[in-house]
Amino acid sequence: MKDLLLIDGYNFIFNFFKTARLNNDDIEHLKDKLIADLIAYDSQKDNDLILVFDASKRENPLRSSEMIDHIKVIYSRKGETADTIIEELVSRWSDHRKIFVVTSDYSQQKVIFGKNTVRRSCREFGLELASARGDIMKRVKKENKNTKRAFYPLEKRLDPEMRKRISDYRKS
Repeated sequence: MKDLLLIDGYNFIFNFFKTARLNNDDIEHLKDKLIADLIAYDSQKDNDLILVFDASKRENPLRSSEMIDHIKVIYSRKGETADTIIEELVSRWSDHRKIFVVTSDYSQQKVIFGKNTVRRSCREFGLELASARGDIMKRVKKENKNTKRAFYPLEKRLDPEMRKRISDYRKS
């Protein structure tokens, strides 16, 4: 069974991006950026990823979730915290698999430590995300370089006599 990576979404955003005051558009932008970074990270690692967000400002009476690529995104219900969901998931899965929890919340760290559960700080995981993004960029540049080297226009593949015959044919 794959390792499970649980990320406290808002805790990561506010701790890693070091932002004190954000408007809703900024938060949505950072949520989208985090999800895009996790998708890139997921392409490099073999983990199950669950991203948990508090829905305290929403009036949703039910917990909701969605799959974005291979990442499960869970929104808590009104009055429920992401910490509660993470603690529930750790308790459910820690006997069966290794779990990594990304949070800088000290009170949660004390609760989640246990069998097969490891904490990663937001800073540490942010650096890991940046490293995965850098690895992907290096691979893309290498592939682009190789593709350009492998591409030969038709004119370069034909011998001079054949090029002249085609040129003459076009003129007629």
